[in-house]
Amino acid sequence: MLQKRRAVGGLISLIGIIIVFGITSVAYIELSSSQTNLINTSLNANQKISDRNNERLNFTSISSAGSTYSTTVYNLSSDTITIHSQITERANAVFGKEEINKKIHAGSSELITVNLDGTPLSTDKTMFITNLGKKCLVPIVDGSFRIC
Repeated sequence: MLQKRRAVGGLISLIGIIIVFGITSVAYIELSSSQTNLINTSLNANQKISDRNNERLNFTSISSAGSTYSTTVYNLSSDTITIHSQITERANAVFGKEEINKKIHAGSSELITVNLDGTPLSTDKTMFITNLGKKCLVPIVDGSFRIC
C-alpha cells in the first residue's frame, strides 16, 4: 500500500514539474516573440529616419507668373521622393498652402508649380515637405537654387 502511495505521489510530482516547465516555456516563447517584434519595429523606425536623412533635393530655375511660380526639383538621392505639400510664408504669415503629391524618381527632375493667394514676392519663402517628413525651405528668388 505504501508503494502505491509513493508511486501516485511521484506521478503527481512529475505532472507538476511538466506543467511548471510547460508554463515557463510558453512564457519564454512569448517574451522572445515580443522582443523580436520590438527589434523589428525599431529597425523599421531607424530605416525611415535614415531614408529621410538621405533625401537630397536641389531646387533650381525658379520663375513666377501671376499668382503662381514654378521651380525645377532635382532628386539627388538613390530613391524616389514624393513632394507631399508646400506652405508659403510672407512676413511670418501663411500666404499659400497646398497638397502637391508629386513623385520624383532618383536622378531625375520634375517641374513643380506652386499656386499662391496673390503675386509672389522675392521675400516669400516656401517650405516643401516630403512624404517622409523632410522639410526644405526655399526662397522665391529668380535664378536661385537651394539644396536640402
